[in-house]
Amino acid sequence: MLVVSDATPINVLVRLRVVDILRELYGQVVIPTAVEAELSHPNTPVEVRNWLSSMPTWLAVKKPLQVDPAIVSGAGEREAIALALELHADFLLVDDKEARVAARRLQIPITGTIGVLELAAVKSLINLPSVLSELARTGFFIDPEVVRSVLERNADRRRKNTCD
Repeated sequence: MLVVSDATPINVLVRLRVVDILRELYGQVVIPTAVEAELSHPNTPVEVRNWLSSMPTWLAVKKPLQVDPAIVSGAGEREAIALALELHADFLLVDDKEARVAARRLQIPITGTIGVLELAAVKSLINLPSVLSELARTGFFIDPEVVRSVLERNADRRRKNTCD
């Protein structure tokens, strides 16, 4: 499976210390050069920059051939969308609302940080309640209703698996 990612999902997953779930879930992850620049920027948390400096083998950086400057305002999101189209990616990992709308319009399958965490919980790679409670320290905004809904689905799955 081939996945293209924007900066935020990787940034958050590194800071949650669960970034390796990307390899477990998707195998190969590609980021565009603009995302690499964002993740290595001096304002990016040091743990993220350090992680990127010893880039894992499952992560690749690729410059898109053609980028539409009108698609979205952020450079990382623009390049991630362009790369997802070029590579015919199975998914685009993106949290930015504007980019998600643009990707849907272009019929690019998307998921975000919460979707990745929920899938990882389904596959028993993480303890979802614990990781979601840790999410607050990263500064990642998530609607409390979304958290409640995700935790409820997780609890339902666990109950169902216990009964089976």
